[in-house]
Amino acid sequence: MYCSYRSSIISPIAIMLLLVSLAHAETFKSLPPPGIEIDGQVRERISARVAAIEKQLSTQAQSSDDALSWTPDVEVFTRAVRFAVDQNLFYKPNDVKGVDPLLDEAERRLKAVADGDRGLKLLGWNGKSSDKPTLVVGGFRSRIDDSVQPYGMVVPAGYQPSDRPMRLDVWLHGRGDTQTEVPFLKERMTKVGQYSPADTFVLHPFGRHCVAFKFAGETDVYESIDHVGSLVPIDPSRVAMRGFSMGGAGVWHLAVHDPARWFAVNPGAGFVDTIVYQKWTEKSPFELTASRRKLLNWYDVLPWASNLRDTKLVAYSGEVDGQRQAAERVIALTKELGIDYQHIIGKDMGHKIDPPSAKKIDSILARIARNDPPSPRKQIDFVTFLLRYHSSDWLSVEGLQEQFSLGRVRAEIVGDHSIRVSADGITRLRLNFSESGWPGDSATVMLDIDGQKLEVSDDGKAKGLQCEIYRDGEWKAETLFAKTLRKRPGMQGPIDDAFCERFVFVSPSRPATHGVVQRWIDREMEYASQRWQTLMRGDARWVKDTDVTDEMIATCNLVCFGDFASNRYLASVASGLPVQWNKETIAVGTDSDSTKKFDPVKHAAVFCYPNPRNPEHYIVVNSGITFREFSNTSNSRQIAMLPDWAILDVSNEDDSIFAGDVVADGFFDEQWKVKRE
Repeated sequence: MYCSYRSSIISPIAIMLLLVSLAHAETFKSLPPPGIEIDGQVRERISARVAAIEKQLSTQAQSSDDALSWTPDVEVFTRAVRFAVDQNLFYKPNDVKGVDPLLDEAERRLKAVADGDRGLKLLGWNGKSSDKPTLVVGGFRSRIDDSVQPYGMVVPAGYQPSDRPMRLDVWLHGRGDTQTEVPFLKERMTKVGQYSPADTFVLHPFGRHCVAFKFAGETDVYESIDHVGSLVPIDPSRVAMRGFSMGGAGVWHLAVHDPARWFAVNPGAGFVDTIVYQKWTEKSPFELTASRRKLLNWYDVLPWASNLRDTKLVAYSGEVDGQRQAAERVIALTKELGIDYQHIIGKDMGHKIDPPSAKKIDSILARIARNDPPSPRKQIDFVTFLLRYHSSDWLSVEGLQEQFSLGRVRAEIVGDHSIRVSADGITRLRLNFSESGWPGDSATVMLDIDGQKLEVSDDGKAKGLQCEIYRDGEWKAETLFAKTLRKRPGMQGPIDDAFCERFVFVSPSRPATHGVVQRWIDREMEYASQRWQTLMRGDARWVKDTDVTDEMIATCNLVCFGDFASNRYLASVASGLPVQWNKETIAVGTDSDSTKKFDPVKHAAVFCYPNPRNPEHYIVVNSGITFREFSNTSNSRQIAMLPDWAILDVSNEDDSIFAGDVVADGFFDEQWKVKRE
């Protein structure tokens, strides 16, 4: 069972203390911004109504065998209103009136549940064909933090339930600093949106509000797709990714990271990098060290642009929109690479999609959707800089020579039982034809990789060839998929990667050895909790170090605060970590050639590493998400700020960019060892 750290919702006192601690630093905007004060009696009335509905929800859930399937669709409303009240997210007097329709809908759904309604019917679709699109909203429980995250969906006109899979368009919304859960739900209940193509479901993910569908917002996009796929029949080969402005930026990065997932991508405006978009080409507000430049390869689009070969690009730009430069830069590069694309320009348009362009784009996507994609693809040309993004159709990159450096693989089916592959910067590959069933029998397949011949096969039980090969001087086949300690998809760092999947914060039960460090740890625990709840719109789950369970170790990334004396869980696994931390020294590395030592009186270690008790999940030490208030100004600043490990001088307060002065940092190598310099 998880416990909250101080409170499940950050209190006004905690927020005040945080503001005081940051008072000396440059002031950056809050995200979301603080709202207006509302009448105390109105606040009490709303809170009482939320509490009453939550009590009824709890009662009904306890007597329901399928509560997990329907409770998020009620809780999505109560949580939205509770957050608005507790976090002061009302921005106009009329905003207060908007919560009652949401709570009315929550009460309606509780009655509908009692009557046996589930799924799409519970969301408000009446089960009858309509000549207009039907708007529904719902919630799903995030695998990251168990929070209920909202989404909207447009059910197309004329829809009748059947087993026929249908097209799905995912629309990523633009930035709205005040468009938190309540305004999002209200809009999705009343407005169709930019597009509603015929015979197509349109999904509107919330995406954690305002993080450009990166990090946890990215995970939410995929979870929301899976969730609506459990409600209505979705054709997985006909999912389009679309969006505008901040949503356009989200489309760009999802397009290049996971190209084979989308039959078409339709970005409008947005940004495709940090340095050029922020005009940091001459001077940056912080030092762009080698590590920080490498980290930009996570979400900068241009290094990955050649992956657009594996989807259909239909970009949109307003003719006089300042954000047109993003599309122009990508398209100039794809032209050089010989990649097909279409770039629709809205005549005389600024930051807006004009109706003629919208109609043209819909027509193009409808035409593309009519074509059946090849299965399997005959050719794949895929690049990756980070094993978080590792696959295109039947090909998966399982090992890189170095994270954040280019890995490229080109593969081609050249016969009934023959594949030709070339690989650069890659140490391990997996072939998986389970979706297509190729080659249709269990006969041996001849693999020509970098001019070397390998015979590969499976055990004949799988549907389609499945095998793994690795480079050890020469390429070799591996059938057992050994679990040696190495960087691999989902366990490759950096620190922020741990917050894209399930995690729990772990607080220390004893004080740190040195007072300066203890005060910093206290501040950072409060900050990590606040940041997750306000920026990431999540539920910060805390447990004491003495209460970490086997279930948590098995399923969660453990985010541990403290030094190796104060946090008992860290103490229990310290011998298996590449950092030593005692009252005399902090040492990074395990041998004299690579060890780096620091004074523990004023320094703290921050890092991620495979949990020695379960290398399938991370242990993170002394860090939440690494982009701080400095990033609130622009989504293009929401970037990973620390690599796999760092040593911070914590004798000064943070500067809203870093949690302390970064005196050393770096990446572990591909075997999770400290790199030799």
